[in-house]
Parts: sequence; structure tokens; C-alpha cells
Amino acid sequence: MRREQVAKWLLTTAALSTIIIPIGVDAVLLGNGHMNNPAWLPHAKLHCAMSFFAAISLGSAALAILKVRPVSDRFSMGLAAFLGSAFWIGLIAAGFWPGTSYGFLNDPVLGNIREPELGGITIYPNVAIGAVAIAIAIAGYWLTADNKIEQPISSMKDGIG
Repeated sequence: MRREQVAKWLLTTAALSTIIIPIGVDAVLLGNGHMNNPAWLPHAKLHCAMSFFAAISLGSAALAILKVRPVSDRFSMGLAAFLGSAFWIGLIAAGFWPGTSYGFLNDPVLGNIREPELGGITIYPNVAIGAVAIAIAIAGYWLTADNKIEQPISSMKDGIG
């Protein structure tokens, strides 16, 4: 398989993970702790729904770029990598906001769910999935490094380049 194909496959994987995983986990697997949680105010549910639509929009935009572009130039692939990982970057960054948590400890609906630990370090599955998706997008972008960057048509008409 050529580098360009592997790069597009990785970027497609990152984009699909952005569309599928947040909705699959937050709306289906953990729906009682999120959208169906009676303790959540309607405005909090609005923000959860916003995150679903943001994930769908970002992942779909990345897929559109990967499908529509006839070549894998660095700018297009960089944009696809960013769009395919922006949701996950936001998820990880949001955990640093005061009063937020990656976990479900003391959740009034789901109970006292403890996150797994590795060597005394708490491993949050959502952060781990996000980090993997970001790494996949970066790897896909990195594989485009040796691809020729297409020149603008205007410079070709002028005989420049």
C-alpha cells in the first residue's frame, strides 16, 4: 500500500472515530449518565447535543476533504487531520476547565464508577481514546510529508515554479 493510501486510511479512521465514538458512547452506552440523566438540566443536555453535532460536523468535514481532493497535498491533509482530531483535542482540554471531570466518580445515576488505574495513575477511557485518535490523525498527516505539494494554478500559468 502506498504512503498516500495509508495516510488517507489513517485520516479516515480518525474522522470516523470522531463521528461514531462520541455518539455511541455518550448517547448509547452512557446515555443514562448523559442525555437521559434526570439530574441534568435541559441546558446541560443542550451542550451535550451540541457536542454530538460538533463531532458529526468535524468528522464529516474531514471525510469530505479526504473524498473530494484528487491529490493528497499537505494543506488538505493537514486540514483533514485537524478536523478529524479537533473534537478530541477539545475533549482533553475541557477536562482542565475548573469543575469538570473526565470520570463518573459519585455520579448520581451511574453510581460510583471507578476508572481503571495503571501504576497508581488513573486512566480515563475517553482521554485514552482521544489521545489514540489524535495520534492516528498525526500519523496520517506525517505520512503525507514526502508527497509533492501541488502548486497553485496561477503560478503554473505564469511559468513560475
